[in-house]
Amino acid sequence: MNRYIFTILLISIVTGGFAQQTLSLEQCREMALEQNENIEIARLQLEKAKTDRAAMKTQYFPSLSGSATGAYLFNDIEMEMHIPTAKPNPLSGELEPNYMLNPSTGEPVMGPDGNPVFNVYGWLPLEISLKGAYMAGVSLEQPIYTGGKISAGNRMAKIGIEMTRENLKLEREKTIHNTDQSYWLYVTVQEKVKLAEKYKKLLEELLETTQDAYETGMSTQNDVLKVKVKLNKAKLEHQKTQSGLKLTRMALCRAVGLPFETEIISTNSLKNVIQPVTPGKVQGISFRPEYSLLEKQIELANEQIKLARADFLPTAGLQVGYNYIGGIEYADQSFEDGNTSIMASLKIPLFHWGEGFKKIKSAQHEVDIKKAQLEKNSRLLELEITQARLNLNDAITRVEMAEESLEQAYENLRVTSDNYELGMKILPELLEAQAQWQETYSELIDARADCKIKESAYLKATGQLAVQNESE
Repeated sequence: MNRYIFTILLISIVTGGFAQQTLSLEQCREMALEQNENIEIARLQLEKAKTDRAAMKTQYFPSLSGSATGAYLFNDIEMEMHIPTAKPNPLSGELEPNYMLNPSTGEPVMGPDGNPVFNVYGWLPLEISLKGAYMAGVSLEQPIYTGGKISAGNRMAKIGIEMTRENLKLEREKTIHNTDQSYWLYVTVQEKVKLAEKYKKLLEELLETTQDAYETGMSTQNDVLKVKVKLNKAKLEHQKTQSGLKLTRMALCRAVGLPFETEIISTNSLKNVIQPVTPGKVQGISFRPEYSLLEKQIELANEQIKLARADFLPTAGLQVGYNYIGGIEYADQSFEDGNTSIMASLKIPLFHWGEGFKKIKSAQHEVDIKKAQLEKNSRLLELEITQARLNLNDAITRVEMAEESLEQAYENLRVTSDNYELGMKILPELLEAQAQWQETYSELIDARADCKIKESAYLKATGQLAVQNESE
Protein backbone atom coordinates (compact mmCIF):
# COMPACT_ATOMS: atom_id res chain seq x y z
CA MET A 1 0.00 0.00 0.00
CA ASN A 2 2.82 2.41 0.91
CA ARG A 3 4.64 1.54 -2.31
CA TYR A 4 1.47 2.33 -4.30
CA ILE A 5 1.11 5.75 -2.64
CA PHE A 6 4.81 6.50 -3.24
CA THR A 7 4.44 5.65 -6.92
CA ILE A 8 1.47 8.01 -7.31
CA LEU A 9 3.38 10.83 -5.60
CA LEU A 10 6.41 10.26 -7.80
CA ILE A 11 4.29 10.40 -10.97
CA SER A 12 2.61 13.59 -9.75
CA ILE A 13 5.97 15.25 -9.10
CA VAL A 14 7.39 14.27 -12.48
CA THR A 15 4.35 15.30 -14.52
CA GLY A 16 3.83 18.44 -12.46
CA GLY A 17 7.21 19.74 -13.57
CA PHE A 18 5.92 20.29 -17.11
CA ALA A 19 2.95 22.61 -17.66
CA GLN A 20 0.42 21.59 -20.23
CA GLN A 21 -1.94 23.83 -22.17
CA THR A 22 -4.63 23.17 -24.74
CA LEU A 23 -4.63 26.00 -27.26
CA SER A 24 -6.57 26.84 -30.38
CA LEU A 25 -5.26 29.00 -33.20
CA GLU A 26 -7.40 31.93 -32.00
CA GLN A 27 -6.03 31.63 -28.46
CA CYS A 28 -2.45 31.57 -29.75
CA ARG A 29 -3.16 34.70 -31.77
CA GLU A 30 -4.54 36.52 -28.75
CA MET A 31 -1.61 35.48 -26.55
CA ALA A 32 0.90 36.55 -29.21
CA LEU A 33 -0.81 39.93 -29.57
CA GLU A 34 -0.72 40.48 -25.82
CA GLN A 35 3.00 39.83 -25.37
CA ASN A 36 4.52 41.03 -28.65
CA GLU A 37 7.06 43.82 -28.05
CA ASN A 38 6.52 45.51 -31.42
CA ILE A 39 2.78 45.78 -30.77
CA GLU A 40 3.44 47.27 -27.34
CA ILE A 41 5.76 49.84 -28.93
CA ALA A 42 3.08 50.63 -31.55
CA ARG A 43 0.50 51.10 -28.75
CA LEU A 44 2.82 53.49 -26.90
CA GLN A 45 3.41 55.41 -30.13
CA LEU A 46 -0.37 55.76 -30.52
CA GLU A 47 -0.71 57.08 -26.97
CA LYS A 48 2.13 59.52 -27.62
CA ALA A 49 0.45 60.76 -30.80
CA LYS A 50 -2.79 61.34 -28.88
CA THR A 51 -0.90 63.30 -26.22
CA ASP A 52 0.84 65.37 -28.91
CA ARG A 53 -2.55 66.18 -30.45
CA ALA A 54 -3.91 67.29 -27.06
CA ALA A 55 -0.84 69.47 -26.53
CA MET A 56 -1.18 71.02 -29.99
CA LYS A 57 -4.80 71.99 -29.33
CA THR A 58 -3.66 74.22 -26.45
CA GLN A 59 -2.00 76.54 -28.98
CA TYR A 60 -5.45 78.03 -29.70
CA PHE A 61 -5.88 79.27 -26.11
CA PRO A 62 -4.26 82.18 -24.24
CA SER A 63 -1.07 81.46 -22.32
CA LEU A 64 -0.43 82.89 -18.87
CA SER A 65 3.15 83.37 -17.70
CA GLY A 66 4.89 85.06 -14.81
CA SER A 67 8.32 86.65 -14.53
CA ALA A 68 10.53 88.02 -11.80
CA THR A 69 13.85 89.85 -11.92
CA GLY A 70 16.12 90.91 -9.05
CA ALA A 71 19.16 93.20 -8.98
CA TYR A 72 21.79 94.14 -6.41
CA LEU A 73 24.30 96.89 -7.23
CA PHE A 74 27.14 97.19 -4.74
CA ASN A 75 27.70 100.89 -5.53
CA ASP A 76 24.99 103.52 -5.66
CA ILE A 77 24.34 105.45 -8.85
CA GLU A 78 25.38 109.12 -8.31
CA MET A 79 24.91 111.91 -10.81
CA GLU A 80 24.19 115.66 -11.04
CA MET A 81 21.57 117.35 -13.16
CA HIS A 82 21.13 121.05 -14.12
CA ILE A 83 17.43 121.63 -14.50
CA PRO A 84 15.97 124.63 -16.43
CA THR A 85 13.68 126.86 -14.35
CA ALA A 86 10.31 128.46 -15.02
CA LYS A 87 8.57 131.64 -13.82
CA PRO A 88 4.90 132.55 -13.49
CA ASN A 89 3.28 134.68 -16.16
CA PRO A 90 2.03 137.87 -14.45
CA LEU A 91 -1.12 137.92 -16.57
CA SER A 92 -2.21 134.25 -16.73
CA GLY A 93 -0.41 132.99 -13.67
CA GLU A 94 0.81 129.94 -15.62
CA LEU A 95 4.40 128.82 -15.50
CA GLU A 96 6.49 129.53 -18.55
CA PRO A 97 10.21 128.89 -19.33
CA ASN A 98 12.57 131.38 -17.71
CA TYR A 99 14.41 132.15 -20.99
CA MET A 100 17.14 134.79 -21.25
CA LEU A 101 15.75 137.33 -23.73
CA ASN A 102 17.65 139.49 -26.20
CA PRO A 103 16.87 143.14 -25.20
CA SER A 104 16.81 144.32 -28.78
CA THR A 105 14.67 141.60 -30.28
CA GLY A 106 12.87 140.18 -27.29
CA GLU A 107 13.66 136.64 -28.56
CA PRO A 108 15.31 133.89 -26.41
CA VAL A 109 19.08 133.85 -26.56
CA MET A 110 20.32 130.64 -28.23
CA GLY A 111 23.30 128.76 -26.83
CA PRO A 112 26.12 127.12 -28.82
CA ASP A 113 24.19 123.85 -28.82
CA GLY A 114 21.23 125.54 -30.57
CA ASN A 115 18.99 125.36 -27.47
CA PRO A 116 17.52 128.38 -25.62
CA VAL A 117 19.51 129.71 -22.66
CA PHE A 118 17.75 130.08 -19.28
CA ASN A 119 18.34 132.88 -16.82
CA VAL A 120 18.60 130.51 -13.87
CA TYR A 121 19.34 126.74 -13.69
CA GLY A 122 18.47 124.46 -10.79
CA TRP A 123 21.05 122.01 -9.48
CA LEU A 124 19.79 118.52 -8.61
CA PRO A 125 22.10 115.85 -7.22
CA LEU A 126 20.83 112.27 -7.83
CA GLU A 127 21.67 109.18 -5.80
CA ILE A 128 19.91 105.91 -6.72
CA SER A 129 20.36 102.70 -4.72
CA LEU A 130 19.58 99.33 -6.32
CA LYS A 131 20.46 97.10 -3.41
CA GLY A 132 17.64 94.58 -3.60
CA ALA A 133 15.64 96.03 -6.47
CA TYR A 134 13.13 93.70 -8.08
CA MET A 135 10.50 93.60 -10.78
CA ALA A 136 7.72 90.98 -10.96
CA GLY A 137 4.78 90.60 -13.26
CA VAL A 138 2.31 88.39 -15.08
CA SER A 139 1.31 88.45 -18.74
CA LEU A 140 -1.47 86.91 -20.78
CA GLU A 141 -0.71 86.29 -24.47
CA GLN A 142 -3.27 85.42 -27.12
CA PRO A 143 -2.26 84.62 -30.71
CA ILE A 144 -4.71 86.24 -33.12
CA TYR A 145 -3.28 85.15 -36.46
CA THR A 146 -0.22 82.97 -37.09
CA GLY A 147 -0.46 82.48 -40.83
CA GLY A 148 -2.25 79.14 -40.36
CA LYS A 149 0.64 77.55 -38.48
CA ILE A 150 -1.46 76.45 -35.48
CA SER A 151 -4.19 74.97 -37.68
CA ALA A 152 -1.65 73.11 -39.81
CA GLY A 153 0.07 71.79 -36.69
CA ASN A 154 -3.22 70.47 -35.32
CA ARG A 155 -4.06 68.76 -38.61
CA MET A 156 -0.59 67.20 -38.68
CA ALA A 157 -1.08 65.91 -35.13
CA LYS A 158 -4.40 64.35 -36.16
CA ILE A 159 -2.75 62.67 -39.15
CA GLY A 160 -0.05 61.41 -36.78
CA ILE A 161 -2.71 59.61 -34.72
CA GLU A 162 -4.16 58.00 -37.83
CA MET A 163 -0.71 56.87 -38.96
CA THR A 164 0.12 55.28 -35.62
CA ARG A 165 -3.21 53.43 -35.72
CA GLU A 166 -2.38 52.04 -39.14
CA ASN A 167 1.07 51.09 -37.90
CA LEU A 168 -0.52 49.26 -34.97
CA LYS A 169 -2.75 47.37 -37.39
CA LEU A 170 0.30 46.48 -39.50
CA GLU A 171 2.16 45.10 -36.48
CA ARG A 172 -0.92 43.08 -35.49
CA GLU A 173 -1.08 41.53 -38.95
CA LYS A 174 2.60 40.62 -38.88
CA THR A 175 2.25 39.06 -35.44
CA ILE A 176 -0.83 37.06 -36.37
CA HIS A 177 0.74 35.81 -39.59
CA ASN A 178 3.93 34.73 -37.79
CA THR A 179 1.84 33.01 -35.12
CA ASP A 180 -0.19 31.20 -37.79
CA GLN A 181 3.01 29.89 -39.35
CA SER A 182 4.35 28.66 -36.01
CA TYR A 183 1.02 27.07 -35.05
CA TRP A 184 0.45 25.22 -38.32
CA LEU A 185 4.06 24.07 -38.45
CA TYR A 186 3.62 22.59 -34.97
CA VAL A 187 0.39 20.88 -36.01
CA THR A 188 2.14 19.58 -39.15
CA VAL A 189 4.95 17.96 -37.17
CA GLN A 190 2.40 16.51 -34.75
CA GLU A 191 0.70 14.80 -37.69
CA LYS A 192 4.10 13.68 -38.99
CA VAL A 193 4.83 12.06 -35.61
CA LYS A 194 1.52 10.19 -35.72
CA LEU A 195 2.23 9.08 -39.28
CA ALA A 196 5.74 7.91 -38.33
CA GLU A 197 4.25 5.90 -35.46
CA LYS A 198 1.70 4.28 -37.79
CA TYR A 199 4.35 3.44 -40.36
CA LYS A 200 6.66 2.02 -37.69
CA LYS A 201 3.83 -0.07 -36.32
CA LEU A 202 3.06 -1.44 -39.80
CA LEU A 203 6.68 -2.51 -40.23
CA GLU A 204 6.81 -4.01 -36.74
CA GLU A 205 3.74 -6.10 -37.54
CA LEU A 206 5.24 -7.08 -40.89
CA LEU A 207 8.53 -8.01 -39.21
CA GLU A 208 6.69 -10.22 -36.76
CA THR A 209 4.81 -11.89 -39.62
CA THR A 210 7.97 -12.35 -41.68
CA GLN A 211 9.88 -13.87 -38.73
CA ASP A 212 7.04 -16.32 -38.12
CA ALA A 213 7.09 -17.24 -41.79
CA TYR A 214 10.88 -17.67 -41.67
CA GLU A 215 10.60 -20.00 -38.68
CA THR A 216 8.06 -22.14 -40.53
CA GLY A 217 10.19 -22.15 -43.65
CA MET A 218 7.79 -20.07 -45.69
CA SER A 219 10.16 -17.08 -45.94
CA THR A 220 13.85 -16.44 -46.24
CA GLN A 221 16.23 -14.69 -43.89
CA ASN A 222 16.77 -12.10 -46.61
CA ASP A 223 13.11 -11.10 -46.32
CA VAL A 224 13.52 -10.65 -42.59
CA LEU A 225 16.58 -8.45 -43.12
CA LYS A 226 14.77 -6.32 -45.69
CA VAL A 227 11.98 -5.61 -43.23
CA LYS A 228 14.47 -4.86 -40.45
CA VAL A 229 16.27 -2.33 -42.68
CA LYS A 230 12.97 -0.58 -43.42
CA LEU A 231 12.03 -0.67 -39.74
CA ASN A 232 15.33 0.87 -38.69
CA LYS A 233 14.80 3.71 -41.17
CA ALA A 234 11.27 4.17 -39.86
CA LYS A 235 12.56 4.34 -36.27
CA LEU A 236 15.11 6.94 -37.26
CA GLU A 237 12.44 8.96 -39.06
CA HIS A 238 10.23 8.69 -35.99
CA GLN A 239 13.03 10.02 -33.80
CA LYS A 240 13.65 12.92 -36.19
CA THR A 241 9.97 13.88 -36.19
CA GLN A 242 9.93 13.85 -32.38
CA SER A 243 12.97 16.15 -32.31
CA GLY A 244 11.26 18.38 -34.87
CA LEU A 245 8.13 18.40 -32.73
CA LYS A 246 10.12 19.64 -29.75
CA LEU A 247 11.71 22.44 -31.77
CA THR A 248 8.42 23.58 -33.35
CA ARG A 249 6.75 23.47 -29.92
CA MET A 250 9.47 25.70 -28.49
CA ALA A 251 9.08 28.08 -31.44
CA LEU A 252 5.32 28.27 -30.81
CA CYS A 253 5.93 28.84 -27.09
CA ARG A 254 8.25 31.73 -27.93
CA ALA A 255 5.64 33.24 -30.28
CA VAL A 256 2.85 33.16 -27.66
CA GLY A 257 5.02 33.98 -24.65
CA LEU A 258 4.98 30.61 -22.85
CA PRO A 259 7.94 28.84 -21.18
CA PHE A 260 9.78 26.50 -23.55
CA GLU A 261 8.94 23.50 -21.34
CA THR A 262 5.18 23.97 -21.81
CA GLU A 263 3.46 21.03 -23.50
CA ILE A 264 0.93 22.36 -26.01
CA ILE A 265 -2.10 20.43 -27.21
CA SER A 266 -3.45 21.94 -30.41
CA THR A 267 -7.18 21.87 -31.05
CA ASN A 268 -7.29 22.97 -34.69
CA SER A 269 -7.16 20.43 -37.47
CA LEU A 270 -5.53 20.52 -40.88
CA LYS A 271 -8.59 18.90 -42.44
CA ASN A 272 -10.77 22.02 -42.61
CA VAL A 273 -11.71 22.78 -46.21
CA ILE A 274 -10.58 26.10 -47.69
CA GLN A 275 -12.52 27.51 -50.64
CA PRO A 276 -10.66 28.84 -53.70
CA VAL A 277 -10.60 32.61 -54.15
CA THR A 278 -11.71 34.10 -57.46
CA PRO A 279 -10.29 37.40 -58.79
CA GLY A 280 -13.66 39.07 -58.20
CA LYS A 281 -13.40 38.37 -54.47
CA VAL A 282 -10.02 40.08 -54.10
CA GLN A 283 -10.29 43.18 -51.97
CA GLY A 284 -8.57 46.38 -53.04
CA ILE A 285 -5.24 47.57 -51.75
CA SER A 286 -7.05 50.29 -49.80
CA PHE A 287 -7.56 47.73 -47.02
CA ARG A 288 -3.81 47.40 -46.54
CA PRO A 289 -2.32 49.45 -43.67
CA GLU A 290 0.79 50.00 -45.82
CA TYR A 291 -1.36 51.76 -48.44
CA SER A 292 -3.09 53.88 -45.79
CA LEU A 293 0.27 54.88 -44.35
CA LEU A 294 1.44 56.05 -47.79
CA GLU A 295 -1.75 58.11 -48.20
CA LYS A 296 -1.26 59.68 -44.78
CA GLN A 297 2.30 60.60 -45.71
CA ILE A 298 0.93 62.58 -48.68
CA GLU A 299 -1.54 64.37 -46.38
CA LEU A 300 1.30 65.13 -43.98
CA ALA A 301 3.44 66.51 -46.80
CA ASN A 302 0.58 68.79 -47.90
CA GLU A 303 0.36 70.18 -44.38
CA GLN A 304 4.11 70.79 -44.47
CA ILE A 305 3.50 73.13 -47.43
CA LYS A 306 1.02 75.14 -45.35
CA LEU A 307 3.47 75.15 -42.45
CA ALA A 308 6.28 76.46 -44.67
CA ARG A 309 3.99 79.15 -46.09
CA ALA A 310 2.92 80.23 -42.60
CA ASP A 311 6.50 81.22 -41.72
CA PHE A 312 6.32 84.00 -44.31
CA LEU A 313 2.80 85.31 -43.66
CA PRO A 314 1.89 88.14 -41.25
CA THR A 315 1.40 87.24 -37.60
CA ALA A 316 -0.56 89.15 -35.00
CA GLY A 317 -0.99 88.79 -31.25
CA LEU A 318 -2.25 90.49 -28.13
CA GLN A 319 -0.62 90.69 -24.71
CA VAL A 320 -2.04 91.95 -21.41
CA GLY A 321 0.34 92.26 -18.48
CA TYR A 322 0.87 93.68 -15.02
CA ASN A 323 4.33 94.55 -13.61
CA TYR A 324 5.36 95.67 -10.14
CA ILE A 325 8.68 97.38 -9.36
CA GLY A 326 10.16 97.76 -5.89
CA GLY A 327 13.35 97.81 -3.83
CA ILE A 328 14.62 101.08 -5.38
CA GLU A 329 15.82 103.95 -3.19
CA TYR A 330 15.89 107.45 -4.71
CA ALA A 331 17.15 110.42 -2.67
CA ASP A 332 16.73 108.43 0.54
CA GLN A 333 13.18 107.54 -0.41
CA SER A 334 11.81 104.10 -1.38
CA PHE A 335 10.25 103.76 -4.78
CA GLU A 336 7.59 101.10 -5.49
CA ASP A 337 4.98 101.11 -8.22
CA GLY A 338 2.82 98.80 -10.35
CA ASN A 339 1.35 99.21 -13.80
CA THR A 340 -0.95 97.41 -16.21
CA SER A 341 -0.11 97.24 -19.91
CA ILE A 342 -1.82 96.13 -23.11
CA MET A 343 0.27 95.50 -26.20
CA ALA A 344 -0.66 94.43 -29.71
CA SER A 345 1.95 93.11 -32.12
CA LEU A 346 1.98 92.70 -35.88
CA LYS A 347 4.86 91.18 -37.81
CA ILE A 348 4.98 91.29 -41.60
CA PRO A 349 7.84 89.54 -43.42
CA LEU A 350 9.00 91.78 -46.27
CA PHE A 351 12.08 90.40 -47.94
CA HIS A 352 14.11 87.23 -47.31
CA TRP A 353 15.90 86.74 -50.62
CA GLY A 354 13.28 84.25 -51.84
CA GLU A 355 13.68 81.94 -48.83
CA GLY A 356 9.92 81.47 -48.42
CA PHE A 357 9.35 80.60 -52.07
CA LYS A 358 12.19 78.08 -52.03
CA LYS A 359 10.95 76.40 -48.84
CA ILE A 360 7.42 76.11 -50.21
CA LYS A 361 8.79 74.72 -53.47
CA SER A 362 10.83 72.16 -51.53
CA ALA A 363 7.72 71.09 -49.60
CA GLN A 364 5.82 70.69 -52.88
CA HIS A 365 8.59 68.47 -54.22
CA GLU A 366 8.22 66.34 -51.11
CA VAL A 367 4.52 65.89 -51.92
CA ASP A 368 5.44 64.80 -55.45
CA ILE A 369 7.92 62.28 -54.01
CA LYS A 370 5.27 60.81 -51.70
CA LYS A 371 2.80 60.53 -54.57
CA ALA A 372 5.38 58.73 -56.69
CA GLN A 373 6.09 56.34 -53.83
CA LEU A 374 2.36 55.68 -53.47
CA GLU A 375 2.07 54.89 -57.17
CA LYS A 376 5.09 52.59 -57.08
CA ASN A 377 4.04 50.70 -53.95
CA SER A 378 0.42 50.46 -55.12
CA ARG A 379 1.56 48.35 -58.05
CA LEU A 380 3.67 46.19 -55.77
CA LEU A 381 0.74 45.70 -53.37
CA GLU A 382 -1.56 44.73 -56.23
CA LEU A 383 1.05 42.25 -57.42
CA GLU A 384 1.37 40.84 -53.90
CA ILE A 385 -2.40 40.35 -53.60
CA THR A 386 -2.59 38.58 -56.96
CA GLN A 387 0.36 36.38 -56.10
CA ALA A 388 -1.13 35.48 -52.70
CA ARG A 389 -4.44 34.55 -54.35
CA LEU A 390 -2.73 32.37 -56.94
CA ASN A 391 -0.55 30.73 -54.29
CA LEU A 392 -3.64 29.93 -52.19
CA ASN A 393 -5.50 28.42 -55.13
CA ASP A 394 -2.42 26.38 -56.08
CA ALA A 395 -2.18 25.15 -52.50
CA ILE A 396 -5.86 24.11 -52.56
CA THR A 397 -5.27 22.20 -55.80
CA ARG A 398 -2.24 20.53 -54.25
CA VAL A 399 -4.39 19.36 -51.32
CA GLU A 400 -7.03 17.92 -53.65
CA MET A 401 -4.41 16.04 -55.66
CA ALA A 402 -2.68 14.80 -52.51
CA GLU A 403 -5.97 13.51 -51.13
CA GLU A 404 -6.62 11.64 -54.36
CA SER A 405 -3.10 10.22 -54.37
CA LEU A 406 -3.44 9.08 -50.75
CA GLU A 407 -6.71 7.35 -51.54
CA GLN A 408 -5.03 5.48 -54.41
CA ALA A 409 -1.98 4.66 -52.30
CA TYR A 410 -4.18 3.34 -49.50
CA GLU A 411 -6.13 1.16 -51.91
CA ASN A 412 -2.90 -0.10 -53.44
CA LEU A 413 -1.58 -0.95 -49.94
CA ARG A 414 -4.78 -2.77 -49.06
CA VAL A 415 -4.76 -4.86 -52.22
CA THR A 416 -1.03 -5.58 -51.98
CA SER A 417 -1.37 -6.62 -48.34
CA ASP A 418 -4.24 -8.98 -49.15
CA ASN A 419 -2.35 -10.50 -52.07
CA TYR A 420 0.82 -10.86 -49.96
CA GLU A 421 -1.13 -12.79 -47.34
CA LEU A 422 -2.47 -15.03 -50.12
CA GLY A 423 1.02 -15.47 -51.51
CA MET A 424 0.26 -13.62 -54.70
CA LYS A 425 2.71 -10.75 -54.02
CA ILE A 426 6.32 -10.77 -52.96
CA LEU A 427 7.69 -8.86 -49.95
CA PRO A 428 9.43 -6.03 -51.88
CA GLU A 429 6.11 -5.10 -53.48
CA LEU A 430 4.46 -4.87 -50.06
CA LEU A 431 7.34 -2.77 -48.69
CA GLU A 432 7.07 -0.50 -51.72
CA ALA A 433 3.30 -0.13 -51.23
CA GLN A 434 3.79 0.75 -47.56
CA ALA A 435 6.50 3.30 -48.39
CA GLN A 436 4.31 4.83 -51.11
CA TRP A 437 1.42 5.13 -48.68
CA GLN A 438 3.70 6.79 -46.09
CA GLU A 439 5.09 9.26 -48.65
CA THR A 440 1.67 10.25 -50.05
CA TYR A 441 0.29 10.63 -46.53
CA SER A 442 3.26 12.85 -45.61
CA GLU A 443 2.70 14.88 -48.79
CA LEU A 444 -0.96 15.41 -47.86
CA ILE A 445 0.04 16.68 -44.40
CA ASP A 446 2.51 19.12 -45.98
CA ALA A 447 -0.08 20.22 -48.55
CA ARG A 448 -2.74 20.89 -45.93
CA ALA A 449 -0.33 22.83 -43.72
CA ASP A 450 0.93 24.83 -46.69
CA CYS A 451 -2.68 25.63 -47.61
CA LYS A 452 -3.36 26.98 -44.10
CA ILE A 453 -0.25 29.16 -44.22
CA LYS A 454 -1.10 30.37 -47.73
CA GLU A 455 -4.59 31.29 -46.50
CA SER A 456 -3.07 33.39 -43.70
CA ALA A 457 -0.75 35.05 -46.22
CA TYR A 458 -3.70 35.85 -48.51
CA LEU A 459 -5.68 37.41 -45.65
CA LYS A 460 -2.64 39.47 -44.72
CA ALA A 461 -2.10 40.58 -48.32
CA THR A 462 -5.71 41.78 -48.55
CA GLY A 463 -5.65 43.55 -45.18
CA GLN A 464 -8.18 41.18 -43.56
CA LEU A 465 -6.02 39.29 -41.08
CA ALA A 466 -6.02 41.73 -38.17
CA VAL A 467 -9.66 42.71 -38.76
CA GLN A 468 -10.72 39.06 -38.83
CA ASN A 469 -8.98 38.36 -35.55
CA GLU A 470 -10.59 41.41 -33.91
CA SER A 471 -14.05 40.15 -34.92
CA GLU A 472 -13.31 36.77 -33.37
